[in-house]
Amino acid sequence: MAGIENVTNTVPSFEDADSEYAWEYTRNGDYDEADDADDNCSLFSVETCSSASSISRSSNTANYRFENNRRYQSFREDWPLPNDEQEQDRMQILDQMLSLRLNQQLHLVPLEQPKRILDVGTGTGVWAIDMADKFPNARIIGTDLSPIQVAGPVNCTFEIEDANDEWLYPPNYFSLVHSRFLLGGINDWPTFFSEAYRTLHPGGWLELQDDPGKLYTDNASTPLSTLAITRATSCFSSFLTSQGRASGEELFTFDALMRAAGFVDVELTRHNIPLGAWSKESATEQEIGTLNMLSALEGVDAYIFACVDPGEAEALARQAKRDITNKKLELYTTFVVLKGRKPVGCETLPAVHP
Repeated sequence: MAGIENVTNTVPSFEDADSEYAWEYTRNGDYDEADDADDNCSLFSVETCSSASSISRSSNTANYRFENNRRYQSFREDWPLPNDEQEQDRMQILDQMLSLRLNQQLHLVPLEQPKRILDVGTGTGVWAIDMADKFPNARIIGTDLSPIQVAGPVNCTFEIEDANDEWLYPPNYFSLVHSRFLLGGINDWPTFFSEAYRTLHPGGWLELQDDPGKLYTDNASTPLSTLAITRATSCFSSFLTSQGRASGEELFTFDALMRAAGFVDVELTRHNIPLGAWSKESATEQEIGTLNMLSALEGVDAYIFACVDPGEAEALARQAKRDITNKKLELYTTFVVLKGRKPVGCETLPAVHP
């Protein structure tokens, strides 16, 4: 592809950064407000990034690979989903769907004058940009494996990085650590929660929004276990498990992992989302279901090709799409919001039982 450079391990030096966004810290020490009264952050130094493998997006590096007529990032080739326009369209559909489901709320944790927000697995960067607009005095940093984000406001920057690597942000730094649809992308969730806890300041929040990738129905006449779409989702879940990554309903146990990491006020809530416009509850519910269906139709091919031989994948994808559009099945997915707070110094941590 013309104009594409190879990703390298070199990062422009700190001296190249605009001094307006420069900040420093001691790697093993807490963040010192006196060192950075203006709370500005450099996009150009590897030491401003949250993981050891971060590469500055400002270097315009992108090295793609192509399979099955889809484009994939190659920063971490073990991530099986594409990053092309079709996948970005799917992400945008999901953003619209969740905006409706969450009543236009970008976050469910209480935030008052946050200073720094980290969006892990930012995708297209829409959530990070919206947060930057909502909190113009806060610094928003979005991280992802792919440099597919559009330019945001001056208080929003993006980094190419893998959250599975060492986080280099200082302790007690962020007001909020956020992620959305990151379930299959993390190798070690206890470490993820520990790192989020370390980098949050006392009173700061962690909020995860995710989907176990499993289908449900309350219609007793629906043969859920024999459906092609069930085979497809189970196949992808098994693929992630074979990669040593959490998948499926393991998500429902993450509240215990958060408490073990030290979080308090931990809460896990489930939101059912119809797959298709079959719900008779309201017009909004039908719109949410339609968006969920469109997202599934856009994404099912990529999920299947990640875990099924190409010779079988096309037939399974066709069958799965018929299931996705079949209102009579009354299928739905579950969206989970998990949140917890880092306690302040005067609070006593509850006992954690294994």
